[in-house]
Amino acid sequence: MSPDSGTAVFIQRVLIVLGLVVLGLFLWRIAYALLLGFGGVLVAVFLRGLASKLHQWTGLSMGWSLALISIGLVGLLGLTAMLIGPSIASQFRDLNDTLTQGIEQVRGFLAQQPWGQRLLRSVTQNASQGGDLLRSAAKVFAGAADALLAFVLVLFAGVYFALRPDTYADGLVRLVPKPRQARAREVLQATGNALWLWLLGQFVVMAIVGVLTTVGLLLAGVPLAPALGLIAGLLEFVPFLGPIVAAVPVLLVALTVDPQTALYAMLVLLVIQQTESNLLEPVVERRAVALPPVLVLVGTIAFMLLFGVLGAVFATPLLVVTLVAVKMLYMEDALGEPVHLPGERSP
Repeated sequence: MSPDSGTAVFIQRVLIVLGLVVLGLFLWRIAYALLLGFGGVLVAVFLRGLASKLHQWTGLSMGWSLALISIGLVGLLGLTAMLIGPSIASQFRDLNDTLTQGIEQVRGFLAQQPWGQRLLRSVTQNASQGGDLLRSAAKVFAGAADALLAFVLVLFAGVYFALRPDTYADGLVRLVPKPRQARAREVLQATGNALWLWLLGQFVVMAIVGVLTTVGLLLAGVPLAPALGLIAGLLEFVPFLGPIVAAVPVLLVALTVDPQTALYAMLVLLVIQQTESNLLEPVVERRAVALPPVLVLVGTIAFMLLFGVLGAVFATPLLVVTLVAVKMLYMEDALGEPVHLPGERSP
């Protein structure tokens, strides 16, 4: 090989590396938009999964099945809002006042302890009362507005993805060299199936945890149990971190009654979490997607540190996608090992 050709190859490799770096930086800059797009994919997978079941049961076309499922979900949400919406809204208004009382009680307890007084002084020194409170309120309001906008965007993206999934799948497959396009389509199909099974199992766990939390807190004498149960069920979507965050308002509300009620509430939460970890999750994962708990914990923390709250929300489904890709493209294709994909019967 001549020196000129060697130099040309070196320059070509340098340009490829630079191109990959630029592409990586670009993807990093639009990571928030990509995560929202992935949220839309989850919504689309859920809608298509339900529509597929309706198509199998009734023989209707996928288009009509998808339309009926969408109309049915909107009608169900509307009916739920009409029947229990005012009650839940009232409970959340009361929850705001009760949480304020709980925080004041915690602050009063800290003020009676030497170490608590030092902690309160440290917090007071790090935050001036006037401007910081206003800035904090503004941040909370802006965060709520951003979350609502993101939710709406995810829903609309999910509907568009669900209406024309083949269009977007074909676009992704065309980015792969032609000899590998058939395999890429298989990976996409397996990934969609795994996400559908994970979503199905996750919604089952969320519903059970929400109901158990509501019943348990009612028995423990904790006020506003339905609102707290709804929060616990929704936050169950985020493994490990979600239940911890959900426990904070529960304990603050229970403290407004008395310390004994707070202790009962803590026992209720511990029993529910043990039931979920040792009973619900093994049963659900046997029919859905089994992920190593340590991998889920590390992945959730890593995505939260990289992309904030949105990263924590989508960490587990992203791990599901990664797991399927590694099994099919590395373990099966590169190593030649047999793999078991979600939804397949064990040999």
